Amino acid sequence: DLRAASGSTPRSAPRTLIRSTAQDLDGKDVRCRFAPSPTGTLHVGGARTALFNWLKARNEGGKFVIRIEDTDTARSTRESEDSMVKDLRWLGLDWDEGPDVGGDYGPYRQSERGEIYQAKAKELMDAGHAYPCFCTQEELDKKKEEAEARGENPKYDGMWRDADPELVKQKIDAGEPYTIRFKVPPGARVEIDDIVRGKVGWDAEATVGDFIILRSSGIPVYNFCVAVDDATMKISHVIRAEEHLTNTLRQGLILEALGYPMPEYAHCSLILGEDRSKLSKRHGATSVDQFRKEVR
Repeated sequence: DLRAASGSTPRSAPRTLIRSTAQDLDGKDVRCRFAPSPTGTLHVGGARTALFNWLKARNEGGKFVIRIEDTDTARSTRESEDSMVKDLRWLGLDWDEGPDVGGDYGPYRQSERGEIYQAKAKELMDAGHAYPCFCTQEELDKKKEEAEARGENPKYDGMWRDADPELVKQKIDAGEPYTIRFKVPPGARVEIDDIVRGKVGWDAEATVGDFIILRSSGIPVYNFCVAVDDATMKISHVIRAEEHLTNTLRQGLILEALGYPMPEYAHCSLILGEDRSKLSKRHGATSVDQFRKEVR
């Protein structure tokens, strides 16, 4: 089991991780992606994100990639995926790589990339950037309640961060369930020069603490999948909605620990309704499918 190895390793020195938007890329090196979750219909906000990525890739003579983020097995369906692909084609978009056309960096469904995630998690473990955590959900809930009672930002307290390797081995041998947590370097700060929003930064240690990358079931979490996929698919530009901005912190830490460069980021504003709130069903049609039916 890749999660069976862990030891007490020295914490890395404090550092700031900075990524500028200035890149020396040939157009052919520009790789953009649209990565929907197939849990429903294609929202117009998602369609706009796809369009922006497609325009960037086509304008630069680069590649446009479709990636399906379907690790939510309880809600993801192939019917939803097929519907989204149909809507994108109705909008006139085409792509160079994806689950239906193939490519050099597949598979293009996260549900089919399990071996890749396991290998990268092992790489982080072997390098001392991740470790097993045996805290139960009850223990974590109690820690959260105590932190909130003190008026503090709830985050993992690092209980198993530097645990005795022999104790860790005993628990693993006994078959006790555990998650894998990313070891956030003390003093680490992630900064990006966002193409839309300018300079944005986060104090990683104060903001998130050590976060889970593999659940006790072995299923990887969203931010780990996204970071690994963007890196191994050589994505150069990530254009997405502003609601994903805070995900950049965890993704940036993972990329840096694995030795990959961060892509350029452009976090676009949300599509709003007439009342200036996020566009939702109460405003009327919100999916491409609905609009397509209205114009027939």
